[in-house]
Formats: sequence, structure tokens, C-alpha cells
Amino acid sequence: MKRPIRISIVASLVAACAISTASPHVHAAAIDDGMPSQSWTDTPSSQGANWSDLAGGVSGRPYIASLSVTTNGTTTQIVTNGTVTTAAPTTLGAVTAVISPFNLCKAGSTNNCYATPNRVGITLAYVKQEGQLGHNFSAPTATLSPAITAASVFDMTIGLNTVGKKLGWTWMNGTPTFWKTENLGMDTGTARVKFSLSDAPGVDYQDQKAQQCTTIPVSVCDAEKSTQDTLGMQMVLSLDTTLSAPFAGALFATNAAVIGSLDVAGGETPSLSYGIAAPHKLSDGTVRKGKFYGFLSDAVLSSQFKIAATETDMTKLLNVARTAESKSTADAGTDTVAWTKWTAADNGTDGRLVTISDISFSAPKFKVTKVGSSGSGSPSVGSGSGSEQIFSGMNFAIKTRTVTVTGTGISGVTYKAIATLGAVKKSGSCKLVRTKLTCTVKATKAGSWKVKITPSVEGETGAPWMRTIKVK
Repeated sequence: MKRPIRISIVASLVAACAISTASPHVHAAAIDDGMPSQSWTDTPSSQGANWSDLAGGVSGRPYIASLSVTTNGTTTQIVTNGTVTTAAPTTLGAVTAVISPFNLCKAGSTNNCYATPNRVGITLAYVKQEGQLGHNFSAPTATLSPAITAASVFDMTIGLNTVGKKLGWTWMNGTPTFWKTENLGMDTGTARVKFSLSDAPGVDYQDQKAQQCTTIPVSVCDAEKSTQDTLGMQMVLSLDTTLSAPFAGALFATNAAVIGSLDVAGGETPSLSYGIAAPHKLSDGTVRKGKFYGFLSDAVLSSQFKIAATETDMTKLLNVARTAESKSTADAGTDTVAWTKWTAADNGTDGRLVTISDISFSAPKFKVTKVGSSGSGSPSVGSGSGSEQIFSGMNFAIKTRTVTVTGTGISGVTYKAIATLGAVKKSGSCKLVRTKLTCTVKATKAGSWKVKITPSVEGETGAPWMRTIKVK
């Protein structure tokens, strides 16, 4: 199965006229917020893959186990003890949520898709008319029940089920105040989040520049302005397994972005790179400014950064800096950084929340490193590389026992691929075209091969990218 370097996570929603969650700068009459119901995403469609195309069918998809909202001190329970078979509301103005697969193969197809989705989308919605939902809560076309405001706080628990048990990172367009995952890796796994609604842009997906805004990992977004701006919440659950185990269940969120992505570099100098994307301007032509929220649990701070839970001043321990990998990521901004302590009692999990405010777009990236480290997750290699990231967005695919690793590299750096299985060692080849890195290596028999990609410049080598990959 082919795995492209960049995968648009919104293509299936665009096809169904369902994308966007953003800010109320456009009059309601100008906003297109129609989107399909859960029933539509569960049944076969000629327009793309739905949950019905999943092996085993709808029964394996994630579902909303619980959903409530508190507005002006009054809490309304919307879903209680929900399952895959829980009926969605049909009353006009009723609040609901739709769970959609991204990049799932339609029955009979294997081209640029996955037998199980590599991402899952969750969109908060309301019933606007029979058989149709809306996602714009700033100017709904039906009277909402219960009433919703920008200050409303939602409490949602997701049953991950068989598909979601591989949960990696989660991105939310919303403002999180609580996050807790339980039983990850099991069919009984859950993720609970409390949040308020956030702004985010709509873009014209017929425009190639706008299409780039929705790729993972984030790198480019040259759309000048949004087509509309609404208010709502959308989540993406990443189900790929490229992150190391300690980062399973990681959460980050945005306000005013189309999408976000997370890259993790391990080793002696670990780092996190968060990317977010959006058009430069709001639909009314004014400059867009956004916010970013990233949660680091005490377990991750201890295991990956060797930072004790008792530390009080994170600014002295972790550096948060905007990178300059491209014109899109290097756009200027004040980028105010603040840290907040989270506790299990109040916020679901012990740890720290970093908030970056006053962010300018189009595709800023923020790197979190321990103070005093090189900041790359792989050490500096050769002249001119400085603290640039030697690897990012690394993915792999297997076809006829050939392992192909793709991602983003740095011009001037040489990459070498080797795979080993016990005493068997096979050398591969790496090709770098601009920043597109492709390495291939042939695994001669079935087994768990250790694949290593090593960067070097003028004889000086850096820390390798390594994965154990099971070949059948």
C-alpha cells in the first residue's frame, strides 16, 4: 500500500461539503456550514470511503460515549452511555457530533489509502434541518437546544473502539481545559476532553495553495485569506504508529487554524515540533492571529526531558521557539509563551500546558527543546546545519518486502539506510530532492527488521532515525 509523504486529512469531508470550524467575521447568510450526518458517514457512498468500507463495518469505529455542555452554570447531558449504535438526534437545533474516517480505502481500492483510517475526524454539529447538520455555532440557522455560547464548556468522552486503540496524537480546534486517556491500546480505550469553542478558517479547496494548508506534517499554507470564518470544534485523532510510546495520547489544540501536526525527535536531545496552518488573513481581509495549546504530561516531561514534576518555572527548563524551515513557517509574530500547571483532579492529567498567543500565519512551526540542547532531536551535523531539524515527518511503507521511508530532510546532508535482522544486514539507498527524502531498503525475509537512517555531512554523522518494522 502506498503511503504518501503528505496526506490531506480533510479530503473526505470536503467531498461531503463538511469542513471548517472558525470565527464569526462573516454574516450568517454568507456561510456554508452544511455537513453530512453520522448516518451518512456510516453508510456506503459513491463519493468516497465511509465507515461501511471498514473491514468488519461500522461496529469498529470510535463513538461518543458521553457528551454534555455547561452554559451559564447550567449543565445539559446530551449523550449518556453512548455506543456505536446510539441514535443521533433529529430534532431541529439539537447538538451532536459526527465521527468520520480519513484516508480509508473504499471497498476494492488500494491506491493512496489505508485498510483502516490513519486519522479520524470528530466535528461538533447541530441539526439545521431534516437530514442535514451545521457546524457554525456563531450564527446557527436553527435555535440551539441547549443554548450554546462562545463561553460554553463541553465535556466529551470518546470510546476509541478497535480502530482508535492505536491513538497517537490528537489535534483539536478548540480551547482545552481537561484531557485524560485511559486503557490506550485496548478496545476499551477512551479519551475525555473538556473544551470551549474556537475560531478557525474555511478555505477554497479548489485552490492548490489552499490544498497545501491541510497536509500533514504542516509545512506550507500560501492561501491569502479564508473564504469564511465560523465558530465550532473539530478534532483529529492520529492513528499512525510513528511516535514513540510515551507520546501516545498527546494533545495539542489551536484557535484560528485549519489543521495542526506533531513531530517528535528522540535521543539525547529530544524535541517536539508543532505545526499549525491557516490563511494569512481573515475573510474580511484583516490579519489573522491565533493561539496554540500543547499539553505535556508529567510522565512525558520525566521520561523524555528528565524534568521532575516538582519543577516550578518551565521557562528555565524548556525553550519554545518558532522555526524557520521555509517562508511559510518563518512568518514574523510576537508569539507570547505562557506555561500553566495542570493537575489530575482539575484537568484530568498531571502536567503542563503551554499556550502560545498572538500567532501570525501561514504555517508556523514551534519547537520545544530542553534549555541547553541543540534543539533538533538529532545533533548538529556539519557546517551550516546549525540547529535545523535533520528529520521531520518520517513515515514508512512496505511493499513486496521493500521498506520505503519518506519524510523531510535538509539540503547538503547525506542520508544512509541500513536494515538488520539478527546477523543479516542489508544496505539501502536514500535520495533527497530539495527537502523530499526517500530511502528504500530490501528486506529479504519475514521478521522484525531494524531500519536505521543516518545523516552525515563531511564525515560527521548525526543521531539516526530508527524503527523496528515488521515485514511479512
